[in-house]
Amino acid sequence: MKMRVSLAASLLLFINSLSVIAFAQQETAPTAPQSTHLKGHGCVKAGNVSGCYVVNDYKAHRKYNVFFRQTAPDVDTGISFEGIAYGHRDPHCKQGQRVDVTEWKPLESECPKQQKKETSSALREKGNCILARSATP
Repeated sequence: MKMRVSLAASLLLFINSLSVIAFAQQETAPTAPQSTHLKGHGCVKAGNVSGCYVVNDYKAHRKYNVFFRQTAPDVDTGISFEGIAYGHRDPHCKQGQRVDVTEWKPLESECPKQQKKETSSALREKGNCILARSATP
């Protein structure tokens, strides 16, 4: 009789511990990131990390880490794109929302024009020309 009670208690304890382990594994299971279809446009820039590209969508005030399946556009190119956006920052590039671009096309006037920096010698030349003109009667 004692043997049956002991065996039943051991069996009950074993089943209880299995249910606790199963419940603990359910609680810690990682969830897949949320993804949505996204359309955007902006200027392609090189990211802070080698191999990363960033698109600044100035109208939407958003920054995207974009990943191209095929050919990537040149840096400083305006593009319109569609892709799968994930609800988190990319863990590798760390500059914006991750977007796997499925298709893109170039757009004119999406990248702000940057003025070329003039060298100090070119600035001195300009200054000398202005001084020479003002000295001439």
